[in-house]
Order: sequence, then C-alpha cells, then structure tokens
Amino acid sequence: MSLAQSIRTLFQRLGFLPAHHGIAAHAEGAAYRRGDDIGGTYVVQGILGVGGFGVVYLVRGRESGAMHALKTLRDEYLRDSGTRELFRREARVWVGLDRHPNIVRADFITELSGRLYIGMEYIEPGDDGLSSLAGHLTAHPPDLAQAIRWCIQFCHGMEYARSRGIRCHRDVKPENIMITREKTVKIADFGFAGVIEHVRAGTALPTRRRSVQRSGFGTPTYMPPEQFQNASRCDERSDIYSLGIVMYQLVSRGRLPFVLKGHRSGDYWNDMHRLHADAPVPRLSSPLSTIIERCLQKEPNKRYQSFADLRADLDALLKRETGGVEKAGAARGLAAWELYNKAYSLSNLGHLEEALIWYDKALEVDPENADAWINKGACQHKLGRLEDSVRSFSRALAVDKHNAAASRNLGSSLFALGRLEDALDAFKKGASLEPSNESVWLNIGLVEDRLGRTGDAVASFHAYLAKYPHGARIDYARKRIEELSRE
Repeated sequence: MSLAQSIRTLFQRLGFLPAHHGIAAHAEGAAYRRGDDIGGTYVVQGILGVGGFGVVYLVRGRESGAMHALKTLRDEYLRDSGTRELFRREARVWVGLDRHPNIVRADFITELSGRLYIGMEYIEPGDDGLSSLAGHLTAHPPDLAQAIRWCIQFCHGMEYARSRGIRCHRDVKPENIMITREKTVKIADFGFAGVIEHVRAGTALPTRRRSVQRSGFGTPTYMPPEQFQNASRCDERSDIYSLGIVMYQLVSRGRLPFVLKGHRSGDYWNDMHRLHADAPVPRLSSPLSTIIERCLQKEPNKRYQSFADLRADLDALLKRETGGVEKAGAARGLAAWELYNKAYSLSNLGHLEEALIWYDKALEVDPENADAWINKGACQHKLGRLEDSVRSFSRALAVDKHNAAASRNLGSSLFALGRLEDALDAFKKGASLEPSNESVWLNIGLVEDRLGRTGDAVASFHAYLAKYPHGARIDYARKRIEELSRE
C-alpha cells in the first residue's frame, strides 16, 4: 500500500471520506486543488476528504519531500469568526493531550496564508490495509480476548484524556477508534470534545446540508438518549454508553443493537432518539453481555460511573477468560522536537505565555536549537518584552551565525527599542545572508530614513521596488521616495 493510499485509509476511518472515493484532485468546500501551493511550504497532492466544516489535504513538503495530511477549515467558513474559533478550540484540545499510547495526537499546528492547519499523527495501516476498528469489524472481527483488550486500552486512553481536561468525547464509534499495526487502540477525533464545552445549547452549527442544533449532535447510532437532547450536558457516562454500542458490535460481528427497520418517516434523528430511549438491548450470548448491558442503561446514573470502574470489570473478565492482564501504556515524556512542536502550535493559536513555557522546556533538552530561540524571541517581541527578545535572537545567532531569520528578527526588536545603528547592522547582515527576502531592503530603508540618511534611504527603497515590484508595501516605498526627494 502506498503512503497516499495509507493516509487516505486513515481519513476514511476518521469520517472525512466515503470508503469508495479516491483521493480527489478537487472537492466542493476545498480552497486548494491538486498541484496548488500552500504558503510556499506544501504542494497539494489531492483532497483526502471534506467534513462538516473541515477539509483534509494530502500534501508534499517543498523542502523535505515528505508527505503530510493537513486539516483546515473549508473555504466558505474561513471568514466566519465563530467557526474559526471552534476550529481553534479543537486544535487547542489536541495540543493539550500531549502523547499517550492510546490517543491519536496532533503533531503540529501551523498557520499558512491566513489559514490554521492541524497536522495529526499518521496511523499506518497493517498488512491487511486496515487502520481502524470499523475496518476490523467488517473484514476481520476480533476474538473475545482481543475485543476485551481493545476495550481496556480504550478505557486507558479515555482516563488519560479526562485527566487532561476532556469531559466527554461525544463521538465514540468504530471509525474513531484507530488500530495500529501492533494492534493497539488509539482514540481519534476529539473535535466535538473541543467545541461543545464552549457552545450554548440551541446554537446552529453550519453543515453542507442544513443547520443542525448543537444542542445534540454526533452519530445517532452510537449516541446515548441524553445526547439527542443536549450534547453540552454529556459527561463520561455518555461516552461509556457509546462504547457499549461498540462492544455490542465486537461480539456480534458488527451488528448494531438499535437499528431503524424500513424507516420512512423522514425524522431519523428523533426516531433514533426514541429507539435509544425506549428499546431494550437485544440479548447476547457472550461473557461480555453483562458489562454491555450495564453500559447501555438508559439512565446515566445506572451505567458505570467512570471508565476506571468499567475497566476494573473488563480487567477481571480478561483474567477469567485468558489468565492474562492488559497493562496500561505509560504517557511518556515528550522528545525535544515534540516540545518544540507544542510550543510552536501554542504560539500559532495565540497562547504566547504558554508557548514560552514550552520553548523553555524544549531548549532545556536542546539548547542549540536556533529555531526555538528565534520563535521564543518572536513570542517575547509580540508580548512587548523587547530586551528579552533581543537576548533570544542573539542566542540564536550564537548557535548559528549564518541564520538570516535571526538577524532580521533581531533588527526588528532593536528598531522597536530605538537602537537604530544596531538595528541597521542586523538588517544588513540579514540582507547579506538572504538577499532574496522581501522585507529586508524595506527595513534597511526604514532605519536609514529614521537616522536621517536620506540618500541611503531613497536608494534602499528603490532597491526594494526593483526587487519586488508587487511587494506588500510598494505604495509606502513610492510615497516615501517622493517625499524624501522633495526635502
């Protein structure tokens, strides 16, 4: 299986792409198509899928040549401040989860050409081409021991997520339970968890077909009765109900316990609500049946009250059936590159103070990371801590004296401090290291202008116009040349 096919399989399982579709060259709601450039950093290889208000691109890094999957907002919602904020909250949830063996993590969050992107962990399909529980239920249903182990792993992941502030996932289903090549569960798609905590009941969520009340949204075949009424009031016990549906499928070769037969009323949502609220759980002949029935109690207070309680019964059942145990995977510490990515992601989300904390942690592990020093300095500059930013940019240059970005950023902080001669030296060094950078000649002209060196400033502004006739500040440069020429 190719990398492109593998990534496509992942996002099928995440619900972005119907299984019969290929990687599209273009799709409704997508801003980019195959061959387009994103921020000078990636080249689009195709569209992996389009969801309710998100789109996922398959891209190739221009410099690295590596393939990535990037999730961002669909084009029509880019200008909607409310939807942008929901996407930011989803991204913030992923960043906060860090690394756990039973949770799909966000590798990075970045902003390119005015769009925020989430780059998520890639789960490589196994030799059978499967990467989610949905695929296994269809092609290779697990035996009882494997089913119990996967449910225990799911509990471990949800216990960790709850410890990190996730009150409820709200979309537990086989498509969101990834299975690695090592047959380990990883929980995916905490998008609903990120947005509903901040949503007022009854607010309309835009979708491709119609407005859906946020008071209840998710996947109806897996939702507990209370979620149909108000998703914002769901808690851990609601996810336990959804896992009960999944467990039922695990021991019934994929069959759902509650299915509308010959449905024609046109009110699927409410009919599914009534089914979950009133229909008895079909009987099963399985050692898991007692646990499943408790998970699927109609009233939340009659279910397991926590994933830890549920896991205790699953552990006991596994011991009785196999004599074995399923040990919890440890949430290991982050590597230096992960610490850096977390800081970078928090910065892109606007959480500058928190980003500085994580840049410091990254630099404790790898003090020779020039990019970390530069980005730390950029955060300090935005926060108005100019002397601190000068020290950070200077440290970056001590690590890498040929770093043009460090020189340019140092010049900006020195200029803001009024240290004009030092700023001019820094900008000129940046120009010598990277003469193709659009801002460098304009910055040199600005400093020379402030110093009263009229001839030099005019020459620098002319150099800017000659090199960048379509530059972002050509109007300013032309106007200032005219003004200085009259003086």
